[in-house]
Amino acid sequence: MTTMQSKLAVQRVRHPIVVRTITVKAKEQLAQNYVRFYFTSPELAGFVSSSFDDHIKLFFPLSGKAVQKPQMTEQGLKFQDPANKPVARDYPPLALDAGGMVVEVEFVLHEDGRAGSWALQAEVGDQLVMAGPRGSMVIPEEYDWHLLIGDETALPAMTRRIAELPASKTVLAVLETDDPQLQHQLPVRDGLRTYYVQRQANQPLQLAQKVQQLVLPEGLGFAWAAAESAVAKAVRAELVEKGLENTQIRASSYWRQGDAGVHETLS
Repeated sequence: MTTMQSKLAVQRVRHPIVVRTITVKAKEQLAQNYVRFYFTSPELAGFVSSSFDDHIKLFFPLSGKAVQKPQMTEQGLKFQDPANKPVARDYPPLALDAGGMVVEVEFVLHEDGRAGSWALQAEVGDQLVMAGPRGSMVIPEEYDWHLLIGDETALPAMTRRIAELPASKTVLAVLETDDPQLQHQLPVRDGLRTYYVQRQANQPLQLAQKVQQLVLPEGLGFAWAAAESAVAKAVRAELVEKGLENTQIRASSYWRQGDAGVHETLS
């Protein structure tokens, strides 16, 4: 491997799994179906998130049940009351204020089920249990350009990546949403080209079609994508058609139509 190839290689970083109890400090409605939570806890001391697409696991107690904090064992997380084990969902941490012991997490409210119900009803002072991240895939900044593709579920990761990349880097961001309010959530900065795709119910692969139409910048770039499973696979296929190597693509399924709690890395 050459020096340049080494610099451009995605690095895997392992983290010890730490279980924390976190408390809602504030709740901000960013759009009709999109909300940002500010969680605080003294247990956030030592929290590490090395990559913009890291995921923490949040545990939502069943209706009427108390928050359960599991124990970390050699077999994994163990709950005292397995019959009432909380519902677990993965979320990318948007930002961490280490000094203030606050972590920001954004929720899409279109989903049914326990997580969506909790987010709709949650108030300041409510608590959840958080675990992770268990690891990070660190994508080098040294690429000539960076392409970010996703729907609302990918918005926190896209926002964080845009904010963290050097101002000298060219960044292309393609966001699919059915909420015009969310078209103003991505940061504004020099070197950023933003494309919005208005979701149409009868055109599920619009995001992939937009990627097909893109003219990519000169030089060596990296493409990151996250969306519904079938859409993410179609986007990845379009990126390959455009000549990107597997080493230049990281695509993930953040959810799957008709299936709850899906998070899958495709490449």
